[in-house]
Amino acid sequence: MINHLELDGFKSFVLDNIEFGTLTLLTGLNSCGKSSVIQALLMLEKMAKQQEYLLDGHGDIQELKNPYCQYMEVTAETTEGCVFKIPLSEPNNNPRDFPKLIYISADRFGSELFLPIFSGNNFDLGRKGENIFKCIDENSELILPESMQHPFSKGETFGHNVEAWLKLVSPNVKFNYQLQRLSDSSFATFNGFRAKNVGFGLSYTLPVIVTLLLASVKPNCMIMIENPEAHLHPRGQTEIAKLIALSAEAAKEINTQILIETHSDHLFDAIRIYAKNSKKDFHKLLRVYWFELNNQSNTEIEKINIDENGRMDNCPQGFFDQFEINARKLL
Repeated sequence: MINHLELDGFKSFVLDNIEFGTLTLLTGLNSCGKSSVIQALLMLEKMAKQQEYLLDGHGDIQELKNPYCQYMEVTAETTEGCVFKIPLSEPNNNPRDFPKLIYISADRFGSELFLPIFSGNNFDLGRKGENIFKCIDENSELILPESMQHPFSKGETFGHNVEAWLKLVSPNVKFNYQLQRLSDSSFATFNGFRAKNVGFGLSYTLPVIVTLLLASVKPNCMIMIENPEAHLHPRGQTEIAKLIALSAEAAKEINTQILIETHSDHLFDAIRIYAKNSKKDFHKLLRVYWFELNNQSNTEIEKINIDENGRMDNCPQGFFDQFEINARKLL
């Protein structure tokens, strides 16, 4: 597991240290550095595998370096004491000491007619949701922890529960998929209709649900999801938050972590409610960070602690307060 991440002169960060829990929530206004945390972890994973660590489309070191700093350095330390660093990697670390990253990006595929599948024996879930049906097919017979089994699932396996948890978004939905291996493509139907003829929420949420179920059965991973609330009604956002919390409790048992980047007050409040109702000290698994930019356009991070009653120890200005601001204008 990753204990903490230090960002020195990386993009909008001057010198910041982020401690990770089993479940870590990143929130704040747009373009304040939340996605940069995920990018830093992706770079470190590539470094750990002794690959070219720069990400496609993000530029070179000079472009990534904060203009107020003389150098750029990104460092992660695991709970086992292993250190991974960019641009200089520790030579004695085994790549297997760095957790496997499973990442669902904000620009994931929506209601596409066809989704690509990876060739050969690659059953990983792609960052945009590609290969998702091959991933489901490969893991369909895995037995989920009891806490992750939906009450109305037809069985205790991964495959049965994917459809059951989709009912969070659309009650009574019937989900099917087909793999077309000869053309490296796949497609899904919802209630017998192609994806483009149903709501966007189903397609956008499917990779989120699959990833959260994987978090309960794949050890030594870090699950990273951007905007799991996308295209969901507030009730759906609340239900997804409950699934995130359940996944975190299951993930703890297998040394897996979950990192969520969100703009949803419904999701955040549902996590707080889960903490209040939990009998397992859920709040101790949780880390919450608020991101904002200062006058020099550098990121400032504020940690927010949640207690056993779901209460916050501080509330930064701008922290999910727009509902109250708008409500006052209507009085």
